[in-house]
Amino acid sequence: MSRMPSVTSGTSRGDGFAARQWDYFQAADEPKFQWQTTCPVVAPTERQLISVAAGDGRLLEVGCGEGGNLYHLGPRNGLTVGVDYSMAKATFASGVIPWARFVCANAVRLPFRGGVFERVLCRDVLHHLREAAQHEAVAELIRVCRPGGEVVVIEPNGRNPLIAAFALLVPAERGMFRSTPARVAGVVRGVASRIVVEAAQPLPLARALLHYRIGMPGLGRLRVVARLLGGMDAALRRLMPRPFWAYIVVRGVTPASRSEEKT
Repeated sequence: MSRMPSVTSGTSRGDGFAARQWDYFQAADEPKFQWQTTCPVVAPTERQLISVAAGDGRLLEVGCGEGGNLYHLGPRNGLTVGVDYSMAKATFASGVIPWARFVCANAVRLPFRGGVFERVLCRDVLHHLREAAQHEAVAELIRVCRPGGEVVVIEPNGRNPLIAAFALLVPAERGMFRSTPARVAGVVRGVASRIVVEAAQPLPLARALLHYRIGMPGLGRLRVVARLLGGMDAALRRLMPRPFWAYIVVRGVTPASRSEEKT
């Protein structure tokens, strides 16, 4: 069911911010996909994080990258479509996720009719957009989701120490500093009928220690390391306040009718 990308992204490089994002994300990152889907410690946490978007019916992921999230959701009952503004990423994803179709497009101008998907997923996209574009993108997520369907937005929490450290290291990720539970919830709340805000992964030390670029991913194959990291995560779940957990998960229900939409 895979299909090569067929729509140009329309990404503008008219300013330094847009150019920085494009330069950092235009190429396919195969090592990231392999790490995200096969690392014995990281892959299960990825699968758990993304499971909030599981379910039957037509699914759209906006900002699918190399396809790691859709890999963890697996083959489903219903059409699965991934969208990314990078042709290279969408093309790579089409080669490794045979049960989905992929399109290259801009998150603020999705090439789909309104209300055609039962659920829409968007992970780690909003903090790469300027504030006005964030609202435009979420409005598009709502538009293409059927009335009463669910939109899931997952964003890093800039109040988390590890997330903040990563933002300092990578200029293209500086938008994480402005990513907080209140801000992300506010963007979705503006167009959804109702929302649920959740927190995930208190302090994902495994992502840092085993990171495929800056860490030692090979350690993830050692059982003693996996047990140690698991025990630390369990302790942090009890000790760390949820407003500081690493991921913000916002689930928004789309308006059942036009009269419910907020302005």
